[in-house]
Amino acid sequence: MPLGPFTAEEVEALLGDPEVALLSEACVRSIRDVRLLPLGEALAGSAGGAAPAPPLRKAAFAASIQGLSPRLAQLPGLDVLPGAVAERFALEAERCEERGRRIVTRLKEVLSLLASAGVEVIPLKGAALLLRREASAGLRPMGDLDLLLVDPSRMGAAAAALTRATGYRPLLDTPRHLVFAEEHETVPSPAGEHADNPLRIELHRSFRLPVLGVVLDATKDLVENAVPTSDGFRVPSDAAMLRHLWHHAAEDFSAKGLRGIQAVDFLDRAGRTGTLPAILQDGDAHAAAPLLFAADGLERLFPGTFDAASLGRLAAGVPPVLRQRASRVPVLRHTRPPRGFTRTGLSLAHGRPARMRFLLRNAFPTLGEVKANVAPGAEGLALRVAWLRVLARRAVSLIRGRTDAAAKP
Repeated sequence: MPLGPFTAEEVEALLGDPEVALLSEACVRSIRDVRLLPLGEALAGSAGGAAPAPPLRKAAFAASIQGLSPRLAQLPGLDVLPGAVAERFALEAERCEERGRRIVTRLKEVLSLLASAGVEVIPLKGAALLLRREASAGLRPMGDLDLLLVDPSRMGAAAAALTRATGYRPLLDTPRHLVFAEEHETVPSPAGEHADNPLRIELHRSFRLPVLGVVLDATKDLVENAVPTSDGFRVPSDAAMLRHLWHHAAEDFSAKGLRGIQAVDFLDRAGRTGTLPAILQDGDAHAAAPLLFAADGLERLFPGTFDAASLGRLAAGVPPVLRQRASRVPVLRHTRPPRGFTRTGLSLAHGRPARMRFLLRNAFPTLGEVKANVAPGAEGLALRVAWLRVLARRAVSLIRGRTDAAAKP
């Protein structure tokens, strides 16, 4: 029997499911081994019977939220999977291919529109991978188009151009970026691929990321070293591309974890260029710890992605105890406990000043951050109430963490 679509309520229930976490890891192992046996074995050993959702649905859900369904559909040995799961992967691959065509078309339209308005941008993340022809749109799921403004003062002109000439409207405005959503945004397939699922546009003022009490900033590298494509667009250079992907991975590892397809970007890059150099660039010397944790996490998923000698040199500047703590943190998104982010991050920050900066930033988030991550529909007083709730939750979490630590012998 085919696996039907997921409801929004089902998605909410499955996101914290331990079995989904295990199946997510099995999906990544299958990508690593270039065969579906790890996922087949995980399904065969799944308890399933007393679980809220059948394990087949959980497997399909795990692959989809990690963005790996199209890649899994390409692997040999589909016969080791139950027919319903194999069919679901094939459907997701077909839908991702259709959505990919829409993404490429929309990306080029937006870039041309902004250029005509005198606004120059550099594509980031998945958008950059597509234009650099390092990824196929049918195999690289994404939910938004990330674009870095070369001149942040042109944000108003960019916003006016997008609002006037497209069906997009401003949704969230944070110190980091301005997010646009489609005027009549709908979600035909929650936690699944569909051409008509939302495709948002994020206009970044910078690529400056606060991570574990330090700042990773690849903005200058991305802008000044951008190179032209045959289509006439500018994209990050090879070195800037790796740097910004690594910065982004460090930010995600220190927070909720990496999405599976995000980790696969590094696997693909290493397959094209050879092992990746774990070398600090100008301005990154203070950030050895978060970058090392991300690289180590990627190595856990895909051994041999980074050059071992350069990883060793990078590790020399990080206390071994911090590296050991990071090694116990699950790498993938949706495989970590839903609580305890602040305590975990505080335990990984390198040095007292970094810990203090991390603590202050997380104890007092901006209103824009709360709106983007916690209360997207809130405005005015409701947004401020949401901010106070976040503040109270984090205070309680820290107090409990200190109490637990004091109680240990």
